[in-house]
Amino acid sequence: MTIETRIAAPQEFTAVSVKGVVWLAVGFGLLKYVLSTLGQITIQHAGYGIFRDELYFIVCGRHLAWGYVDQPPVIPLVARISELLFGLQSLALFRTFASLAGAAEVAMTGLLAWRMGASRWGQALAMTGILLAPMAMGTSSSFSTSTFEPLFWMTVALATIELARLADRGIRSGHTVALWWVVLGVTAGLGLETKWNEVFFLTCLLAALLMTSQRKLLASKWFPIGLALLVVLILPNLLWEMHHHWATLELLHNDQINGKNLRVGPLAFVLTQMQVFGPLMAPLWVGGILWLVFSRAARPFRFLGVTYLLYLPLMMVLHAKDYYLAAIYPLYFAAGAAARDLLFRKTSLRRVLTPVYLAMNVLFIAILLPIILPVLPPAKSLAYQQRLHLQPPKTENGTTAPLPQYYADMLDWRQKAGLLAAAWYSLPQAERAQAVIYTENYGDASAVNVYRPDVPEAISGHQNYFFWGPRTYTGSVMIVFGESRRTLETNFDSVVEFTQDANPYLEPYERGPVFICRGLHENLQALWPKVKNWE
Repeated sequence: MTIETRIAAPQEFTAVSVKGVVWLAVGFGLLKYVLSTLGQITIQHAGYGIFRDELYFIVCGRHLAWGYVDQPPVIPLVARISELLFGLQSLALFRTFASLAGAAEVAMTGLLAWRMGASRWGQALAMTGILLAPMAMGTSSSFSTSTFEPLFWMTVALATIELARLADRGIRSGHTVALWWVVLGVTAGLGLETKWNEVFFLTCLLAALLMTSQRKLLASKWFPIGLALLVVLILPNLLWEMHHHWATLELLHNDQINGKNLRVGPLAFVLTQMQVFGPLMAPLWVGGILWLVFSRAARPFRFLGVTYLLYLPLMMVLHAKDYYLAAIYPLYFAAGAAARDLLFRKTSLRRVLTPVYLAMNVLFIAILLPIILPVLPPAKSLAYQQRLHLQPPKTENGTTAPLPQYYADMLDWRQKAGLLAAAWYSLPQAERAQAVIYTENYGDASAVNVYRPDVPEAISGHQNYFFWGPRTYTGSVMIVFGESRRTLETNFDSVVEFTQDANPYLEPYERGPVFICRGLHENLQALWPKVKNWE
C-alpha cells in the first residue's frame, strides 16, 4: 500500500486502531493542562490578576440572560459556574475550564491529524505545534469568547471529515451518518452561542463544500436535520437580539466606523499570523494548507484547504483582529502532520527530523515565553521585552501602555475598586444612600462589583451595563472615573478630585483621577440614553 493511499484512506474507528491514538492525545492533553496550571500559578505570583474581560464576564454571569450586547450567553454562564465552584482567589482554579479547553484543543488536533492519515510521530508533531503556538497559549490562558471556539470548530471539521469519508465509500444513510450530522449541528449551534465569529467559519466551510467534490454531502437527508439543530440552539440568542433591536450588529458597526481595531495591509496581516502562531511552526501549518489544496492524497479533505482560502481574505476585508483566526489553525497543524508523512516517507528519517524540529521550537518558545504570557512581574517583563527588542503586535488603536495591553489589563483592579470604594465611604452618611459609582469602562465598574460587594453596584453606559441601567439613582451625587474634568464640570454643579490612579503600567484611560460630583444638571434617568457606549 502506498503512502498516498494510506493517507487518503486512514484507519477506521476500531478498538485496536483507536487505543494508541487516544492515549497519545490524552497524554498531550494532560501535559497541556499541567503546563497551563503551572503557568497560572506563575502569572499570579508575578502580580497579575483577573483580566478586564473576565471581570465583565463574571458580572454578566450574575445577570444571566440569553444574550448580551457583545457576546452570546455561553461564556458568562461558564464564568458563573467557575466562580461558584472555584471562587476568585486562585487564578489556576478560576481558569480551570480555560485550561481544560486548551488541553482538549491539543488532544483534538492529534485526533484530526490521525483522521487525515498522520502517523503517531505526525500526531505528536501536530499536537506539539498547537501546544507551543503563542496565540493558542494566549486564548487558553484566560476566559474569553475565543477560549472554547477551537473545540467547536474542530468538532465541526471532524464531523465533516467523517461524513466525507463515509460518502466516498457510498454510505450516505444509516446510524453513523445520522450521528455525525447530529454532532455537526449541535457543536455548530453551541459554537455560535459562544461567539458569533463562527458564522463566518461556517459560511466559508459551506462555500468550500459547494466548490469541491464533497458537495454531495449536502444532498444527505440528514443535512436539514443538522441545520435544524443548529437553528434550535441559536434561536434563544436570536430572539434576544430581535428583542434588543440587534444590539450586537450595532456594536460591530460602531467598531468599524470608529476604527477601534488596528488596520493593516494584507501582507502584514499574513505575517502577523505567522508570528502569533510561531514563526518556526509556520512551515507546518502552511504546508498543511498547501497539501489540502493541491495533493491528490488530500482530495477527501480538500474543502478544509478551500475554507482557509476563503476565510483569510474575509477576515482581511473585515479588518479582524489577529486572534479572530485562532480557532481555525489546529486544522492545518493536523493537515501539516499528514503532509509531513508524505514528504518524509522513510520512518527513520521522520524519527530523526521530528525531535530536532520540535527541540528548536521548544527552545524558541522558551526564550519568548515572557513576551507571550505575563510570567514576570511588570518591571522585569518590560525590561525583558526591551532587552529582546520585541513587542507583541497591537490589535487596537490607542493602546500605548509600556506593557502589552493583555498584561496591563490584568493589573490594578483590586486597587481601582478600592479607590472608588474609598471615595464612596468618604461621603457623609446622608449622601451615601443616594450616591452611585459611575465609570466609563466596563472593566472599572466590574472591578467594583466583583471586589467590593460592600458598596452599591457600580453602573456604566459601556456594553451590556447600558441595559442594566441607572437603577433608581438620580445623579445628585456620583463617584466618576474615566471622564475628563472639563466634561464633568459642564454637567455638574460641583466636581472635586478625590484621588488619582497613577500606575505607570496601565493604559492611559486607566490612569487618572477619581472625581466626586454633585448636582447633575439633568436627571440621570432622563440622561441615560445619552451615555450608551457600545464599542
